[in-house]
Amino acid sequence: MKITACKTYKFSVPLTSQSIDPHTGHRMSSTTKTWLFLKLETDAGIDGWGEGSGEWLVPPVDATLQAWFPLLIDQDPLQPEALSEDITNRLPWKGGPVFGTAIAAINMALYDITGKAWKVPVHTILGGKRRDRIRVYDNGGVSFESPEQAEQAAIRAQSQGYNAVKGNPLETRMSPMDPVAIDHSVSCVAAVRKALGPQADIMLDSHGSPTPELSIEFARQVAPYRPLFIEEPVKVGSVEALQEVSRKSPVPIATGEKLFTVREFKELIDCRACAVLQPDLNHCFGISTLVEIAKLANHQQLLMAPHNASGPINTAATFHADAVMNNLLIQETSAQYFSLFDRYVDHDMVVQDGFVQLSDRPGLGIEVKEADVAQAPYEEMAYRQYRHADGSWKGW
Repeated sequence: MKITACKTYKFSVPLTSQSIDPHTGHRMSSTTKTWLFLKLETDAGIDGWGEGSGEWLVPPVDATLQAWFPLLIDQDPLQPEALSEDITNRLPWKGGPVFGTAIAAINMALYDITGKAWKVPVHTILGGKRRDRIRVYDNGGVSFESPEQAEQAAIRAQSQGYNAVKGNPLETRMSPMDPVAIDHSVSCVAAVRKALGPQADIMLDSHGSPTPELSIEFARQVAPYRPLFIEEPVKVGSVEALQEVSRKSPVPIATGEKLFTVREFKELIDCRACAVLQPDLNHCFGISTLVEIAKLANHQQLLMAPHNASGPINTAATFHADAVMNNLLIQETSAQYFSLFDRYVDHDMVVQDGFVQLSDRPGLGIEVKEADVAQAPYEEMAYRQYRHADGSWKGW
């Protein structure tokens, strides 16, 4: 079997919710989400699909994939890991989100072809599933604009089949050390806990922008409401800062969505700088790398909660990787994105009682509605405005 053609489709899907900075009035997120699908065709009539989506990454990832198409034509697609590594080995630059996302899209598509050719789901190729269903949470399930809105959003997520939700604390802060923002965020978490009861899980994502000291004090005050973890409590770049927060926080710390290579994750794993790792399959060079990171983390008894803010192909691919992990904690999904999946793919991913049943369909278990994808509109995502009261940048 040989690859005969490569195609990309970039398009925008509408979002029903967006974040507004309560102090500046600036929109902090786009009104659309951009997805990038990759199709690999073969001389056996078997097609494979991958995804290269990501905030503000689609144009450079699309250009990178287009440049790499000559490296794929006439290659055997039934060697997903070897062919992905072959392309990586040709590059003098080994990391970064653009290369990581482009390789991930190719890796997914190759596994999809292989599974379809062998008539088995990808999790079988990866060594066999450890579970029949994947526990999931809604990453947009909680708005922290007010305790009342947080409560309503959490109840809405619960009605959509979730028993775990995530919100974004400390985003109302107007200075690097803002006690009012802590009080506000704790009030929102308290409202969510009261609404969902003691059995539900709450995750908190501070997007890697607070100071370590602010995050430590927030963790101390929010601990009575038993969050499952606090995500990205400090900026990426200082392992020492992350370790300090992890040591002092009474709430487990998670991080990893802004890391891409095994080497970057191994640095955190070796010193156990956090409790939970969150690599994004869509950016960390694909299924092969995500599974490798999980195995390394398992040796140090770290848990996995992979990041996922992309579309249906990446979501399906991540579920297959989740299936073979010994140390999976929970998987990030989006109720808002799930509601759009049917427009673009045929799939069997359904959230029920906090889980998604693992697919046994061949390959990734999805079939892309190519004609609908080809007709979908495309627009550039808007960059967010996210500033302190003095005008200085506070986010990401």
